[in-house]
Amino acid sequence: MQKRVVWISMGLAFVLWYVMFVERPFNFWLMMSFSTALLSLITLWVGRPLLTRDEWTATNVLIGIGSGMVLYFIFWLGHHALIVMEQWMPGLLQNRAANLGAIYANRGELPAQWVALLLFFPIGFGEEFYWRGLVQKYFSKRYSRWGGLLLTALLYTAVHVATGNVVLLLAAVVCGLYWGALYAWRGQLLPVLISHMLWDPFIFIVRPIM
Repeated sequence: MQKRVVWISMGLAFVLWYVMFVERPFNFWLMMSFSTALLSLITLWVGRPLLTRDEWTATNVLIGIGSGMVLYFIFWLGHHALIVMEQWMPGLLQNRAANLGAIYANRGELPAQWVALLLFFPIGFGEEFYWRGLVQKYFSKRYSRWGGLLLTALLYTAVHVATGNVVLLLAAVVCGLYWGALYAWRGQLLPVLISHMLWDPFIFIVRPIM
């Protein structure tokens, strides 16, 4: 049953991300919250127990916090590297500023404190709970730890293709590989949950990179 649920839920993820980013019939943050909560419920249905008692350690908490900070620095460095590259090679990413602006434009759909709260939970939590707790875990068992990482990162990037936003796709590649590698290394969900739940509100609301 798990195999069927994994593939059906991924098809659902593609539909949900297309509706959220392209059709946009409702408030973006409410749609994102609904989508990640729904995927979390599916994960709970077929994948529990996901968080074991021995995961709740100070080491995992510190790794989660530290990895979130490192990922923010990677994005800050990448942002400035792209600016320098554009100066040397004009036209490399012609719509970079517009793509970045489109990502941050969503912030205005709700008050900042509500966006930050939703990014922390259920959005940041739900994305990791599903992509690592169900999808990567499933593919890692079926293939290998690193094969599961690469396939999950590819699928995570693919759900963003419909947006046509190159910057968002690059971000999805980096995040998919980064959190996937963290999960493959630790073999536990708590560090990636903490990392994503803190990184999301920090990069979108607290210290945006623009």
